[in-house]
Amino acid sequence: MLKRNQIISVLTIILLSTLFHGIYEKFPNFLTSIFFPVNESIWEHNKMILVSYLSWMLISFIIYRYDKRNVIFTTLITSIICIAIVNLVFTPIYLYILNTKDNIFITIGIFIIATIISQIIGYYLLTAPYNKTREIISLIILIVIITILAYLTYNPPKLPIFYDYPKSIYGIPN
Repeated sequence: MLKRNQIISVLTIILLSTLFHGIYEKFPNFLTSIFFPVNESIWEHNKMILVSYLSWMLISFIIYRYDKRNVIFTTLITSIICIAIVNLVFTPIYLYILNTKDNIFITIGIFIIATIISQIIGYYLLTAPYNKTREIISLIILIVIITILAYLTYNPPKLPIFYDYPKSIYGIPN
């Protein structure tokens, strides 16, 4: 049953990421700027990934009624793994091979592979013995990560991963 749930998680996270990609553009406000990408920079897409994983965590709590599983810890670790893979693999490809020209097949392909890898690891994390302290610490770390992502939306460093190449901007578009 858990393996089936992990397959469903991959599909749901990918679907949610697709839905979340354009939320800020449709509803530009402070709240959506915290949780969704405000531009096409590599960095802003980290919010989309994290919020998709957090949304899946909430859905899985409701549907599967996980009570003695390390769901928050698993969400923390799997989202960080996905973000790390996407950033470490996609960034050099985008900046140096594609020369900042987007290729949707490469972008989505890397994201799908990263999501699958993270959810395979997530399966093993969910089968580990439950640890309430680890769950609480993981929740605090997730809140800190969201805070950092939101802060960097409004104060992006002048680095290539924060730059929206199609619009030639850093941060929130006017």
